[in-house]
Amino acid sequence: MNRLNKLAIISSAVLGATFFGSSAMAQAAPNGTLTGVVTASKGITLNCTLTLNLDAANNTGTIALTAGDALCGALNFNNQPYTTSYSGGVLTFHNVDVTTVSIGDCAGNISGTWDGSVLIIDNATLPAKSAGAPCKIDGYAL
Repeated sequence: MNRLNKLAIISSAVLGATFFGSSAMAQAAPNGTLTGVVTASKGITLNCTLTLNLDAANNTGTIALTAGDALCGALNFNNQPYTTSYSGGVLTFHNVDVTTVSIGDCAGNISGTWDGSVLIIDNATLPAKSAGAPCKIDGYAL
C-alpha cells in the first residue's frame, strides 16, 4: 500500500508541475513578431498571412495582413500602433480601425488567447464602423 501512496503522490506532483508550468508561461504577454494565418470576412472571405509586431513593455502593437489572397494587402489598418493590454491569457488590441474591401469599415477592440507560444484568434468580431456586417477573424499567430 505504501508504494501505491508514493506513486499517487509522484503522479500528482508531475501533473501539478505540468499544469502550473503551462499557466506560468501564459502569464507573460507576447512580445516581438508573431506570424500566422487568418481567415477574415466581411461580405467576402479572405485567407491572409498575419503579422503582429508587439512591444509588451510599452503595451503597443501593429497588425498587417498580406497575401494569401490578393485582396489581403488592400485591408488597411489605420492609426497604428494600437494600444494593447494583456490579462488572464487574453491579448487585446484596442481601437483597431480597418478600411475593408467591401461595404463599410470596422473598428473596435479585438482579442486573442495567448498560451505562451500561440495566439489563437477564435471567431473574433470587430464591429462594423459604418455599414454592413462586422468583420470576423479566425486564425492564429506564433
